[in-house]
Amino acid sequence: MRRSVSGAFAAGLAVLVANGAVLAKEGASGMPQLNYHDFAPQLVWLSIAFVALYFVMSRFAVPRIEETLAKRQAKIQGDLDAAEKANEETRALVADYEKRLADAREDARRLTRERGEADSAEAAALFKDLHDRLAKQIGEAERRIAAQRDDVMAGLEHMARDIGQEVYAKIAGQPADQGALAGKVTAAIKGGSR
Repeated sequence: MRRSVSGAFAAGLAVLVANGAVLAKEGASGMPQLNYHDFAPQLVWLSIAFVALYFVMSRFAVPRIEETLAKRQAKIQGDLDAAEKANEETRALVADYEKRLADAREDARRLTRERGEADSAEAAALFKDLHDRLAKQIGEAERRIAAQRDDVMAGLEHMARDIGQEVYAKIAGQPADQGALAGKVTAAIKGGSR
């Protein structure tokens, strides 16, 4: 870089010298910086100003600019790192949330299935208990009905014997044989109850 700066400086100096020589021959030096006789002190002061400016820029301005750029880059990199970390944490939270949601759904399905099985078992037990109670009540009712039917039939048999005796006594004029009449009435009732 120093070669290009010194090369550019030498080229600029050569152009100024050539311009100053042309103007000195013509005798027109309207501008003092183009006066050929003043080139040497101007070049000295230009060199001093360039070195001073270079020194100030290289020692004070450039390090501050570099420091500012480094801080800015560090801040940007820190922000990018924080954003990436937050992004990773967010992905982890989303994955954890989705896992918890899937687990909760599976637990709900399991609880629903277990509750359904428990309710079915409970309903089956209640149905069996109801069936047993109804069967017992039906059995008792059938026994009562059979007992009442037997009582009625016995009452009918007794009544039929009494009526048969009265009818036989009125028709035949004499009392009927109790054993024969009872056998015929019993046979008639058994034959009619089929």
